[in-house]
Amino acid sequence: MTITCHLRILLAKVNVERAKEGKPALSLRRLADESGVSLSVLAALHTGRSQRVDYATIDRLLSYFSSYFTVTINDLLVWERAPAGEVSVAFGQAQPA
Repeated sequence: MTITCHLRILLAKVNVERAKEGKPALSLRRLADESGVSLSVLAALHTGRSQRVDYATIDRLLSYFSSYFTVTINDLLVWERAPAGEVSVAFGQAQPA
């Protein structure tokens, strides 16, 4: 099974909203400052290299993004069944067993 984090997509949606309001784009650094999630965790989620994520991190991100639009955990994390023969869990990409 593969769990993918769509932080990159949510960040892009926020930046569209911010552009409509004439505000500068939201960087990962600013997201870290405003959401309370560390920059290193955000960078790992953004690039798909994270191997785990805490419930508190998910809560902080969903709370932050909900100030821009309606968001659910399904907008942040997506689970896809792995092809036959793959059993590892990874954020971002499947890893062969």
